[in-house]
Amino acid sequence: RNATRAGSEEGRLFSQAKIISAPSHLCYFTASSSILITVFAIAGNSLVVLAVFLNPNRDMRTPFCYFVANLSIADLIVGLITGSMSTIYHIFAALNMTEERFRTVMIVAFFVSCTVSLLSLTALALERYLAIMHPAIYRTKLSPVRALLISVLVWIVSILLSMIYFFVQYNTYRFIFANTALTVTIVVLIFTNAKILKYLRQQMHQWDTLHESTEENLIMKRLMMWEKKMTKTLVIVMLLFLAFYLPSYVFICIINLCTDCDCMFIHWIRDIQWLLVMTTSAVNPFVYACRLESYRRVFRSIVTCCKCISVLNHNH
Repeated sequence: RNATRAGSEEGRLFSQAKIISAPSHLCYFTASSSILITVFAIAGNSLVVLAVFLNPNRDMRTPFCYFVANLSIADLIVGLITGSMSTIYHIFAALNMTEERFRTVMIVAFFVSCTVSLLSLTALALERYLAIMHPAIYRTKLSPVRALLISVLVWIVSILLSMIYFFVQYNTYRFIFANTALTVTIVVLIFTNAKILKYLRQQMHQWDTLHESTEENLIMKRLMMWEKKMTKTLVIVMLLFLAFYLPSYVFICIINLCTDCDCMFIHWIRDIQWLLVMTTSAVNPFVYACRLESYRRVFRSIVTCCKCISVLNHNH
């Protein structure tokens, strides 16, 4: 097929190779994986969002929890829109019945949610850095209301940046995205978490050497332990982020820079890269559930409430 046809199918194929349709078994594999990711992403992230905004105790109305909720909303979009559309798109691709406008909506939703996820992770890292390294500035400058405003700004910036897709080809935008937003996020996460963990180790060592077990010292030590637990939770999220995004980054570089790669190979790594990025959306909520008691408590309350409503409706 000629170069004109290649331009219209830019995201599916490698630009310098002969265009070959993706094998049907790969399309069905990607569709099946998308279904699984969609189920877990919707279930887990719905619980996180409800836990933050519907918690009657209001003890999760903090900047940290708002940034977590913002990340979960982006991951929820992956489940509700990107994952669902990915399933449909790849089933139709297996049947050679793709629709370009449908694919465009799917890709834009994908890039918006990815950008929000990256910016939210960056905001979480900076929030932890301020809370632990500069607590006075944190208390005076970063209120829950400002955290919400920052979250809204994250969405506006993400939507505007994703519009670049309409001016460049899919592979080109993906390459730009990987070498800018992804790289900056990785650098910020590694720098802030390294500084925080080093500081926390020093502080915990100082508290352990204190001989006076006054009530004030015990309270400060418990507070430091809580901050350390939240930071370690963010570190786990960061490690999972790196585990999924770094291979994805390598695949993007191969797709854009390899001029001799087989088209079938490009199809495989393209779909695996797509699935790797979506998988992070399904994994993150379970990290909070496993690590933070406040989230587990609210999760249990929501699940119990849903069961009670179901029983009442059944009896009625």
